[in-house]
Amino acid sequence: MNLLSIKEIHSIAAIHDLIKHHFVTEPFHNLYLLNKKKSLIGYGGTCSDKTASFIAAAKQQGFDAQWHTAFISGQEIHRLARITIAGKIYFADVGNGWPALKLYPADQEVYYQCFGMHFRTKISENKMKVFHLCKGRESLQMEINFPQKPEKEILRDIESRFDSGIIYPFSKDLRFSLAVDDQFLFLRGNNLEIFTEENYNIIEQIDTVNLGKLIKQYFYYDLQPLMSYLHQQK
Repeated sequence: MNLLSIKEIHSIAAIHDLIKHHFVTEPFHNLYLLNKKKSLIGYGGTCSDKTASFIAAAKQQGFDAQWHTAFISGQEIHRLARITIAGKIYFADVGNGWPALKLYPADQEVYYQCFGMHFRTKISENKMKVFHLCKGRESLQMEINFPQKPEKEILRDIESRFDSGIIYPFSKDLRFSLAVDDQFLFLRGNNLEIFTEENYNIIEQIDTVNLGKLIKQYFYYDLQPLMSYLHQQK
């Protein structure tokens, strides 16, 4: 087990607070994709949008935060943040649709749980696998290669992410997730899943016609500014 200095402990705690803040204040959603609009930083979105917001905030607090990528089902289509603290590399998966609330250190395997889910990492050579256990089933969520891809290439891929013909897991149906108090809520299509440390509930075939009202009712999130932007964007 690696021993950390007091400064490193404080830095990691500060990053964890920032990660949690972003999971509470900026939802994961695919509304930009479904509406074929450019994203607006600060209003959530998919992995690239949320990671961009997080990296900007981390840099503002003085952290060394950079872009990194990960593979999902063999495709390099996921973006996350690479954080360097005292020369050690960590990954922050703030753009995950699920609540990845903790850092993944590159030199140590970790395990943690939240909202009744489990996350763990497996490290081999220059690669890390991240596993997610949810509703009693564990799946490989992503693979992270430690060598860093040039930032210019990552940003170029982000710019064309919805025009490149890539089919994402969220390409067709509505996605919206957010941590709300002691719950994690995930709207997928017409099903609203509610996770807590002790329980799991699902509201099936929920009416999403008035999406703003629905999000306000369950997520306590005001969708109006985002919807206004989406409708006005040319």
